[in-house]
Amino acid sequence: MVQDELLREHLPKTRLFSPEALWEYAESYKRVMLKPSGGGGGAGIIQLTDLGEERYLVHSGNVRRTIEGKEKTVQYVRSLFRPKKYLLQPRIPLGRINGKPFDVRVMLQRTGKASPWLITGWVAKLAGPGFVVTNVARSRGKVLPLRTAIRQSNVAAGPDLLREIRSVSLAVGHCLGKAYPTLREIGLDMGIDIHGKPWIIEANFRPSLSLFQQLLDQTFYRRILAMRKR
Repeated sequence: MVQDELLREHLPKTRLFSPEALWEYAESYKRVMLKPSGGGGGAGIIQLTDLGEERYLVHSGNVRRTIEGKEKTVQYVRSLFRPKKYLLQPRIPLGRINGKPFDVRVMLQRTGKASPWLITGWVAKLAGPGFVVTNVARSRGKVLPLRTAIRQSNVAAGPDLLREIRSVSLAVGHCLGKAYPTLREIGLDMGIDIHGKPWIIEANFRPSLSLFQQLLDQTFYRRILAMRKR
């Protein structure tokens, strides 16, 4: 996706974890997300905040701990790692509703490798109290209709925001569909920052439908199921 001119603008700058890279990111961005490569469900995600004077706030799950010194901080962060390679990204200032961050799940589907990608549903995922991850099950959060979430949030949403989310999502489908010709579904997670810019967080190739089942309006859920049967 980095090679795609449109998508490149919506991808957070990403590097493999190393202590040197961590401190470079901490100095440049102040808040850094550490994510397991190939992870899912929000498991193992850590947020590090540079408090100054070599003091760092480490937020994992709903646990926060302040560590002094770079060496001790690296040791503690590594103790939280899952057995995977870890990636570094700047923390995206996600839109919030009553202080809790939210992101968006976009369901992309197609009937075959020669068929166009369609957006068959989208939903907002609101984190539970005390969590930085928006995974609903892990953070005990909840789902909301996307338009409702944007309206209730602190996002400076322009009139073209939904159109931009749609455009970026379909571009992701086109890009990944070429790389994985047998792929028929993508559960795309996107963040929306406070300025109304969409960011690509991750693409799930085996997306669960549970998020859409939780919506009061079952239109998206039925549409996705019908597409799976085609």
